[in-house]
Amino acid sequence: MTISIPGLQAIASLASEGSMTAAARALGYTPSAVSQQISKLERDVRQVLIEQNGRVATLSPAGRVVAEAARRILDEIEQMQVQLENERKTVAGTLTLAAFATATRGVIPPALRRLRSDWPRLKCHLVEADSHHAMALVEDGSVDIAIVHDWLEMPLVLSPGLSARHLGNDISDVLVHVAHHLADRGSVAMSELCGEVWLYEPGSVAHDLLVKSFTVVSNTRLFGHGVAEYASQIAMVGAGLGVALVPRMGRGAVPDTVRVLPVLPAPTRQVYAVWRSLTGTRHALQAAVLALEESFSEALDPVEAGSGPAVEVPELPSGRRPLAVSNRASGRSGLSVVFPPGRGRGCGGRGRPEPCSLSPAWRQNAG
Repeated sequence: MTISIPGLQAIASLASEGSMTAAARALGYTPSAVSQQISKLERDVRQVLIEQNGRVATLSPAGRVVAEAARRILDEIEQMQVQLENERKTVAGTLTLAAFATATRGVIPPALRRLRSDWPRLKCHLVEADSHHAMALVEDGSVDIAIVHDWLEMPLVLSPGLSARHLGNDISDVLVHVAHHLADRGSVAMSELCGEVWLYEPGSVAHDLLVKSFTVVSNTRLFGHGVAEYASQIAMVGAGLGVALVPRMGRGAVPDTVRVLPVLPAPTRQVYAVWRSLTGTRHALQAAVLALEESFSEALDPVEAGSGPAVEVPELPSGRRPLAVSNRASGRSGLSVVFPPGRGRGCGGRGRPEPCSLSPAWRQNAG
């Protein structure tokens, strides 16, 4: 029996994403291409794998069996690829990253530029996706690294089989129109803004925080305009159409009609790189995470590891845990992944990584 690898990828993605359209988006194909790959796989296994319920395609019982096996086979192939790549003793191959919009503006460009300069045999591809979607993409194998964020008050959940690295923290401010009654204040509290019309991205991590902040407020005006791009939110604030909670990362200059108000206590986003644990020894992945760390440290002043108390890990169902778990080292907060500290990470501590500095496997305890 000959089995189509693209077909296995297609049916595994359909199982994890839930629809042909979402599977196609995750794989970077058209829905018809995904459908064709699954049709070829049906011919390979001589089974009906897809059932049509109206316009919705769902897995048949045989399709569910094949999808579960496909995920295991694809994991084995990925492990083989990692081992073969590591035999070359250098950073090469292809790496796909998914990142939320402000990281795409503020952190990703210098990181990719550095990788292209240091490792010309490494080809990187970027997909812009919100943090929830990026986590799903890395979990199902559609991307190699997800750059995601959560809030100190609302940690995302890290699934079993994923590992991560805390890149740093990003503070958000409230933006108001210059004529707003709070515009001349040195700072504000979120409780003072419960009667405002907020500009927000529906379904985003930032929207989740706003909902949590004002959960006891009954105000139909609270969420006035669903606006995904922060640049568009800033333009609408400048027109006096609402207020917005906008992070400092990648924000750039604001127009004269907008005032930036620090919030006390400061809404803090924790930014992470997340990958599948079984790929953690891959040289290309290690080099990319290092480049992301360096880029973040240049873009913002991140909270140094060791500051602040360790975060307690609450019990969560199904073995899942929040991203803000405590490291085993006392006083550290962030993901439980051991990574060489400081910037002196080359051979003999000479700074920038050389091939020999990437050979040892990371010791991971987040998987």
